[in-house]
Amino acid sequence: MNKKINDYKAVIINGVNNKGDIDGNIDYVGDLDEYGFHIDALIEYALEKYPDVQVFGKIPSNCEFDVPIFFLTWLNNIVYVNVSDVKHGKKGIVFFPDEVSLKQKEALYDFAKGLSNVNITVIYNMDFDDGLVFSHEFDCKRGMSFEEILDDFFNDVGKELLVQEKKSKR
Repeated sequence: MNKKINDYKAVIINGVNNKGDIDGNIDYVGDLDEYGFHIDALIEYALEKYPDVQVFGKIPSNCEFDVPIFFLTWLNNIVYVNVSDVKHGKKGIVFFPDEVSLKQKEALYDFAKGLSNVNITVIYNMDFDDGLVFSHEFDCKRGMSFEEILDDFFNDVGKELLVQEKKSKR
């Protein structure tokens, strides 16, 4: 089956960690027909995928959806969230971990090729304090393709995230 983001709440592009993830693997999360809220799909995914990471079991379902995303990026995953709606059109937010492997970058570009006419927001340098997520937003020029936005990001602040050989730091 050829999966498309339009049918899901989120996409997780796995990085290297000590949890057995396959670097560059793409997981589609939260079938739109089954989930009303991003937070529910993200927490369920995290609980199933990382049962030994206790923090996912402590995240309340009424928190902001960036809380489980922070911890997913803490495990070196790139998280793309589909926030498209009828009123605002196609929109997506991509959240970056502190390190991005070359396989993750390639998988992200392959994923981006399948999206067109989508407004993208890029979030990076995330931190968690007192139950809140703090982050930086990359200044994306509207009207650019997802791939062009990624080019700008990786040629600017994102170049510091790229690692040649990924070693688990967590």
